[in-house]
Amino acid sequence: MIEEHVHFNSDGLKLEGVLAYDENVINPPLALLCPPHPHLGGDMENNVITVLSSVLPENGFATLRFNYRGVGKSESKLDNIAEVYEYWEAILNSDDCSDAIVDATSAANYLETTIGTKSMFVAGYSFGAIVAMMLSVGNNDVSGFTAISTPFGRFDTGFLKEYKKPKLFICADNDFTSSLEEVEKGMLNISEPRILEIMYDCDHFYLDKELEIANKVSEFCNIST
Repeated sequence: MIEEHVHFNSDGLKLEGVLAYDENVINPPLALLCPPHPHLGGDMENNVITVLSSVLPENGFATLRFNYRGVGKSESKLDNIAEVYEYWEAILNSDDCSDAIVDATSAANYLETTIGTKSMFVAGYSFGAIVAMMLSVGNNDVSGFTAISTPFGRFDTGFLKEYKKPKLFICADNDFTSSLEEVEKGMLNISEPRILEIMYDCDHFYLDKELEIANKVSEFCNIST
């Protein structure tokens, strides 16, 4: 497997990412990986995101994980660390994903252009799950998505009522962002085809469960390709 540290443009900013792929696979399907909110362990080195970035290329996918604006070495339009912190804190409190969706869309375009294939899946974790869902609905090139730890308790999933592409939801039974009751209620708004995988005896951070998650995502993407 090859990993390349890359940069791409988004809204006039230079963002960083890591492209991973098997050089022996021709025209691989694509997987864009959207990290969590930066105040909740959210960068492209997150434990769940990095394992996905390793396992999916081993199963024939080309992946791109990236940092949103102002995270890691990705540029920001703000002047200092305090302003960047306040910017992301405001997003955490409002669930306004608009800038993150712009960044994820730019990442998706970069991945398509660089690899040269159009079949793409999007996987997102926590805040990144919201980004992945909203990006998928707005992008005809996306074949389906995986949402890990979707914050059902604070986020309306009604916009997925008419989305007919494959959807995989992975949730933990002890996740502070959503109770299982909130998960079940949120799933009622989501059209088929959809799969819900509940992982037991773990919390929002999925420590020691990363490989299990990655294998579920890989199986889902390969079946849905």
